[in-house]
Amino acid sequence: MKGAYIDLPEGQIHYLTEGEGEPLLLFHQAPMSSQEWVEIIPQLSGKYRVIAPDMAGHGNSFALDREYSLEDYSAITVKFMDALGLDSVMLGGWHSGAALATSVAVNHPQRVKKLLVSCEMLIGKEQIDQFLEGLKSKPLSRDLPMDKAGEFLKDAWNRYEALAPTAPLERRFRPFVLGQLARMSPYDAHVPVLEWMAKAEWITQVKCPLMVFTAEHDLFYNEALIEKAEKTLSNCQTVVMKDCGALSTFEKPDAVAAVMKEFFAG
Repeated sequence: MKGAYIDLPEGQIHYLTEGEGEPLLLFHQAPMSSQEWVEIIPQLSGKYRVIAPDMAGHGNSFALDREYSLEDYSAITVKFMDALGLDSVMLGGWHSGAALATSVAVNHPQRVKKLLVSCEMLIGKEQIDQFLEGLKSKPLSRDLPMDKAGEFLKDAWNRYEALAPTAPLERRFRPFVLGQLARMSPYDAHVPVLEWMAKAEWITQVKCPLMVFTAEHDLFYNEALIEKAEKTLSNCQTVVMKDCGALSTFEKPDAVAAVMKEFFAG
């Protein structure tokens, strides 16, 4: 696996890549980076040219001088694909990355062969509005005000425990550290993603084969929505992973990779 950069008019996009063959792009959740996929990429690269970019303003990609909309993130992603000569790809995304992948698939259907996303894409406007309203009184962990005693770090750590309640401490530690590093960036994709999701039921506009995969402890997991997706979305498969949560890509990378292998090979 190697890291590389591609130059775009807006700045440099950093990405991890490994393997040869059909291109498979993996999009991380906010406020993480391509590091979310480091244990999964080697398990897919035997068959695919796996590419995991850092979204603009995340990881080692160029810093943002304003808050991007998801439409901005999507446009940058398409430019990234163009710069790498990727005409048609398979996409996988987790949480915020799932929204980005869905946006690309909806707006550029001719360029996406298969789409794998997390269950966040099934929630409706009411739940999104409630989540955004909650941020006014309980900010994201990256936005917790710092204090001299470092209590904000304990608070943030407890937030990550809620995201991965059954994970061993060492599995929770990496996303926690990445989340704290994200405090150095003025913007991330959390709110823009939710605002975009509230505009429409985007997942119903996906034309390519689709998989919705989730985890039983994910904060957006809803059994009824999963069952509805199976019945109402064309070409849709679903998978619920056990004993993991919103940080499944860190908690159980082998299980996530197995789901991806089966879907993309089918």
